[in-house]
Amino acid sequence: MTLRTRLTLAGGGAVLVALTVAALVIFFSVRSNLHDQIDVSLIQSAQNVATKTLGATLPAGKLPAGGYAKGNPHAPTGPLLGTEASGYFQIIPSLTRANHQAVAISPGNPKAGVTLPALNSFVPLTKSDTLVASGTASPYFHDVDFRGTPLRVYTTRLGSTGDGLVRTARPLTEANSTLRRVEWLLVALTIGGAAAAALLGRLAAGAVLQPVRALANAASDVTATRDLKRRIPVDGHDEIASLAGNFNAMLSALDESQQAQQQLIADASHELRTPLTAHRANVELLARPDLPPERRPSALNAALRGIEELSQLVGDLIEAARDGRSIDTRSTVALDEVVAGAVERARLRAPALRFELRVEPYAVPGARARIERAIDNVLDNAVKWSPAGGTIDVELMFGNVTVRDAGRGIDPADLPHVFDRFYRAADARGFPGSGLGLAIVKQTVDDHGGSAQIVSDGRGTVVALRFDHP
Repeated sequence: MTLRTRLTLAGGGAVLVALTVAALVIFFSVRSNLHDQIDVSLIQSAQNVATKTLGATLPAGKLPAGGYAKGNPHAPTGPLLGTEASGYFQIIPSLTRANHQAVAISPGNPKAGVTLPALNSFVPLTKSDTLVASGTASPYFHDVDFRGTPLRVYTTRLGSTGDGLVRTARPLTEANSTLRRVEWLLVALTIGGAAAAALLGRLAAGAVLQPVRALANAASDVTATRDLKRRIPVDGHDEIASLAGNFNAMLSALDESQQAQQQLIADASHELRTPLTAHRANVELLARPDLPPERRPSALNAALRGIEELSQLVGDLIEAARDGRSIDTRSTVALDEVVAGAVERARLRAPALRFELRVEPYAVPGARARIERAIDNVLDNAVKWSPAGGTIDVELMFGNVTVRDAGRGIDPADLPHVFDRFYRAADARGFPGSGLGLAIVKQTVDDHGGSAQIVSDGRGTVVALRFDHP
């Protein structure tokens, strides 16, 4: 399922739910209003019938069909069933007397000669009607089916004394027909509204997803052409524009990474060419049968030194290829022990120099081997540039490792590039090395969340490495 289809279904579904809820609220509200109108009409009709039956001073022409005012010589003493313009009414002056009369002249009585159609031919009485007639229960409404016609019936007491009843009824046919029309109208509006919303959502989704399609096409083109120079036009400040900007930033980062890899390969090839050529010459010299025996030891030592330089260069290349990303297991490293160990190794390599060491206990999480190599590289540089008999001052305070030598310093023009890969100042090209030592130092410190700085004032060089607690 495409994203456009999912957006269409989501939009249409949301509108369908909202319209369904609204339709239900409208339907029940309309039904309630219709029933309320019918109930009010039934109550008014019951009051009117009761008033006329109990002898209200109204014109005789206003009496309901079959109804008589009190005192009229023709007033009925039994139940009365009549019709109005909008429904039915039933008057039972005395429920007890009506029941006795109904039993006395019921069809099952052999003496029965007449029936009481006004009592038995309408909606059957219930126990609730008896309670209302006695004043025990309140008037009530209920829905019944009378001769195939749904009716709404209202039952109330006739007067405040006695056990008489007044029942009025209204057909629900018209109300039910109205509700059915409203129901179908609401169903049609709900389905039509949801369909229209889905259609509009699909059209809108096509426009909204246009930048996403552009991103997808750009990604496909980059995959096919390997062209990392391509960029997506960014228009606006919404989420899609932010995504396009992030995609462009990713392409820039990939382009820079690719260029860095190509530069690393080119620089590594250049750096490896010279020691390999020298090593090949030494091996060929050793292989000559006419090589004087007295020259063989020196040639062999030169070959061994060449192998050591190649090994160191390969190790530096592997470290530089990490690009600052650690692949070593991290643990808690006692930085003071690492610094002290590096100073001891430097003393063995340079016995003609003096080392001043001041450390305090300090622990950092990190890769011990990489931290040791970084500090060894800093001390190697200090040894390389320090004059015979000079002093190298090493200090560890509050996570700051500071190494100060007494050399001639670094030219200001070279300071911005000392951490670059394979960069070697003009004065350093006469010394062995690959130009990767300080680059590895910065990568290691950055990977451990710290920082590296070099300051040189012509009276020596200070290298400061900062390691922070987690």
